[in-house]
Amino acid sequence: MKIWIDEENEEETQPVRQREEEQDGQDEDVKVDRSDRHILYAILFEVLMGAFVWLKSARAGMNYLYCLAPMLVITGLAGNYAYQKNADMRLFGAVAKLAAAGIGLQLTIDQIYHPIGTFSVIKYLISLVIAIIFLIFYSYFRKLLNKQATVYVMMGVSAAIYLFLAVKGYDPNGYGTNAWISIAGFTIQMTDFTKVSALLFYASLFSSQLRFEEDKVLTLSTIFFLINLGGSILIRELGSFFILFFLHLGLIFIFMKHSHRKRMYLIIMFVLFFGSAAALFGMYKLLNPAYQAGTLKAPFTLIYPLCKKVYERFSVTANINSDPYGAGYQLLQGKKALWMGGLFGNTVNFNAIPVAESDMAFVAMAAEFGWVLSLYCIFLLCRIGSRGCAAANRLLKHHRQDAVVAFGAAFMLVMQGLIVILGSCNLIPFTGLPIPFLSRGFTYQTIVFCFTGTLLHLSEQKEESDDETDA
Repeated sequence: MKIWIDEENEEETQPVRQREEEQDGQDEDVKVDRSDRHILYAILFEVLMGAFVWLKSARAGMNYLYCLAPMLVITGLAGNYAYQKNADMRLFGAVAKLAAAGIGLQLTIDQIYHPIGTFSVIKYLISLVIAIIFLIFYSYFRKLLNKQATVYVMMGVSAAIYLFLAVKGYDPNGYGTNAWISIAGFTIQMTDFTKVSALLFYASLFSSQLRFEEDKVLTLSTIFFLINLGGSILIRELGSFFILFFLHLGLIFIFMKHSHRKRMYLIIMFVLFFGSAAALFGMYKLLNPAYQAGTLKAPFTLIYPLCKKVYERFSVTANINSDPYGAGYQLLQGKKALWMGGLFGNTVNFNAIPVAESDMAFVAMAAEFGWVLSLYCIFLLCRIGSRGCAAANRLLKHHRQDAVVAFGAAFMLVMQGLIVILGSCNLIPFTGLPIPFLSRGFTYQTIVFCFTGTLLHLSEQKEESDDETDA
């Protein structure tokens, strides 16, 4: 079912649109599976995942067994709540299965790859609690999405995050990206919060009650885009910016009416994006001799690190063997692991994947559990995206700001997952971001639970009262 906003000739097409909306509502009732059997499927998957983990590592299997009891309780309670609220149970099943696969993978990684830290169930539970608090917050805050001031507040919040990171941020991994802060022993990646502020910004911008003019929508969204671009360059973190860039284009494409101006805007943005990447690639070739000679002067000293990062990403993707013990080492080891994975995991105990617990989680999944489970996880991730779009399509008839939130949350989860997965397989330039559910990371895992919890909440079918329906 296609999501599209077209306000031209609204009065003439009202009877036709009304009949189409009624038909869409009937189709949605048929397509959305609200059966409680998906709770049973999720529980069965969690148990089978435990057996699979045990086959790979007895110690990891024992640790998974400790997690299994609370996992089954949470799945049962949350599934029953979603079922009683008439939520999309296919969406719930996909979330529960991916969470179980991620826990099993991380416990296996701890025993086979021996990363610096260990997987923490406590942090996982804290993430769930924070997600519940976020749902309560959103239920109240959503009313403010219809206020014009919210648009400007979210722009200020994003700008404040970047400025704070420029002053107080640091990089615990030594890659030169000031995207983290430390609070009471917890390392928090603040750029993940820009995804939340972006979601609320666009929801308010496209609110059905505000109805900004097309020029103002493009102007405000472009200013917000430039805030994220400038902030990302300032803290030298472009991975998260790519997600926000595609979110920006996706929401403009879907939630703005058909017009020549919109088409030209999207074309220009695409041309500027790829043109900028090519320009940075070429500038590295020009600036590198001066940098090596120590004669590089300002302002080129400021832009050189960005040029170098872009050059390394693209050059390694084009030729993984160009720097096998430097920039290409991580992807080269990942390539070996992918070849050895087979259908159900490798049998030669290959455990030389760098950062298997985060950036290369999908490669570690393919290496340890095989391509069957790995491809199934991709399928589940895409199912979250499709169910999120279905929820957005239904909400579009009554609450456009909720439709934007549903589509945006699903879009960011799927887009980030696929970008990192394709990058770790060396099919596109590698971004080094975590993968939803599969990767370790307290901050991002919390954002993932907040987004998926919001999606489940917005997928609930309930009667729309007159006072709740947007004009």
